[in-house]
Amino acid sequence: MERNGWLKCGTSSHRTGVLPVMCACIVVAFTASGYEKAASPLTTEWGAAVTPENAWRSYPRPQMVRERWTNLNGLWDYAVTSVTNTSGRPKKWDGKILVPFSIESALSGVGRLLNPDEFLWYTRTIKCNPRPGERILLHFGAVDFRTMVFIGHNEVTDVPHEGGQNPFTLDITDYVKKGDNELTVCVWDPTEDFINSRGKQSFKPRGCFYTRVSGIWQTVWIETVPETHVESYRCVTDIDKGEVRFNFDIAGSEPDEDVEITVFDDGRKIASAEGDGDRMVTVKMPDGFKLWSPESPHLYTFNVKCGDDSFSGYFGMRKIEKRKDAKGFLRFFLNNKPYFLMGTLDQGWWPDGLLTPPSEEAMEYDVRILKDCGYNTLRKHIKVEPLQYYACCDRLGILVIQDLPSGTDSYKDPMGSKVLARYHLQRKELKGMMDTLRNIPSIVMWCPYNEGWSQPGEFLTHQTLDFVRRYDSSRLVNGPSGCWDWEGGHLLPKGWKWENRVETKHKPIGECEAADTVDMHLYRGPAMFAVNDRRISFLGEYGGLGHPVAGHLWKEFKDGKGNWGYGGIEDTKTKEGLEKTYLALLDKVADMAKNGLGGAIYTQTTDVEVEINGILTYDRKVVKFTPENLKAGHERVFRNATMGK
Repeated sequence: MERNGWLKCGTSSHRTGVLPVMCACIVVAFTASGYEKAASPLTTEWGAAVTPENAWRSYPRPQMVRERWTNLNGLWDYAVTSVTNTSGRPKKWDGKILVPFSIESALSGVGRLLNPDEFLWYTRTIKCNPRPGERILLHFGAVDFRTMVFIGHNEVTDVPHEGGQNPFTLDITDYVKKGDNELTVCVWDPTEDFINSRGKQSFKPRGCFYTRVSGIWQTVWIETVPETHVESYRCVTDIDKGEVRFNFDIAGSEPDEDVEITVFDDGRKIASAEGDGDRMVTVKMPDGFKLWSPESPHLYTFNVKCGDDSFSGYFGMRKIEKRKDAKGFLRFFLNNKPYFLMGTLDQGWWPDGLLTPPSEEAMEYDVRILKDCGYNTLRKHIKVEPLQYYACCDRLGILVIQDLPSGTDSYKDPMGSKVLARYHLQRKELKGMMDTLRNIPSIVMWCPYNEGWSQPGEFLTHQTLDFVRRYDSSRLVNGPSGCWDWEGGHLLPKGWKWENRVETKHKPIGECEAADTVDMHLYRGPAMFAVNDRRISFLGEYGGLGHPVAGHLWKEFKDGKGNWGYGGIEDTKTKEGLEKTYLALLDKVADMAKNGLGGAIYTQTTDVEVEINGILTYDRKVVKFTPENLKAGHERVFRNATMGK
């Protein structure tokens, strides 16, 4: 069946013309009996359509697609037990849970909060067919937080996996038998404490902190690969040389196996190269190759063959850098041209799925609305999305600034003991996030720190930013976003009053400033740091105009309370007032763009729980603005930034 250009087949779906269509090699049967959505104040149209049969059925890794895979999403048995008196695997199960939705979400069918003194257990039967010369890999898109995995009685996690937002893979070949095998997952999630990837989860949702998420919340799947196979690869495009460089990590008994790459444009072969036993392969693109940009998001597909292993993927030819424009202002340059980043803060939360979008169509809707409103960028805020989301951004054409999910309890004290205690895990999760997302062409800048959350003082902050700059030279590094910037940004004064932040001086020329931007947060704003010769002046957050839409609120107003936007809602409670106020902010952004501002991020794409400052309502059923009016305002900003008018 084809819907909105997506061809669905078996348990996989891919955009036609971008990736080849492949069907699962094994069909896993499950029943819809026992599933009913839990209660939620709001639901989306996509959430209303979710069933165990259609929940997240597409191939989970669009840039490395193999044929032989099995989707394990669907109904699992679950149980919750006490941490202190659990003797082992549960003897009785509490009911059914719909994977990949977290236990707290309505779409899981449970809708129960998990406490720090509880284990969450999952179990189901998987069918395997181990054969000589092959490996069976079990993949988890994301599980929050500490995960132990068992096949029958045997634990297959040598060390329990820790982390709430990065994927992980287990080789279960030596643990499974032919036929039915019992797969069990045990999760512990304290939510707060030493956790770095907590993001905006909270025991007491309020303001800009939301309902917590525990357990499996992204796709679980199995694939069968040859013993010698590509584990991962890095793809870096060079538009000036017209080249694409691939570097492969190969596992197995013959790691020096030759690697062959064939590149296609709309199904037509245009280039190829062979590694000749080398793990690094360079493909020369033909003359006249097309660049990737939000205005023209052209993607090339490719096939890789390494011995008996093969897979397909895609890339975009693009370049991001900071450079001075004709007037001497440091700006973002995309594909060798000055480019103003106009975007929204994008939280990626859903009323029925919480961190898990109800479907790919739902995610795509958010991105399409931003494009319709004339945005070219989004800042993915304190969350790592399913990989299908980034493929959507690549395909539709929108730049992504990617935040590292972080803890949130010590922003006033950048040398607090909790911050220092989580620093090792923070760096590990940062590297893991970059490894996972490194081949995404739409991601143009990493953002390791937001408003001091989990930020560990001057020395370690610089070391983290410097690591990111060195580890991935193909992208830019956003300076500490919003505060605690010792290199030309803001610090909080003693006594801490946000509006009286202390500005710091830039380091002398020749002394390293690891970040590429100096990032202002100001509500409602807008404002900018003075232009300088070291870092782009960037407005990482502003706006946040509150506008309640009756019937589409997570919590209805009572005595004028219960929901909020920055600066109150007196001037924005009507659609006309909201749009007028937004366009007035844009007038100021346009003036700043003419005077060197490199980009601006408006808060935010959607309402989230009691925050009512979205372009969309939380249930995505109402667009609060007239998209054409916003697009016209954004075009004025772009003209000022690139033409100085």
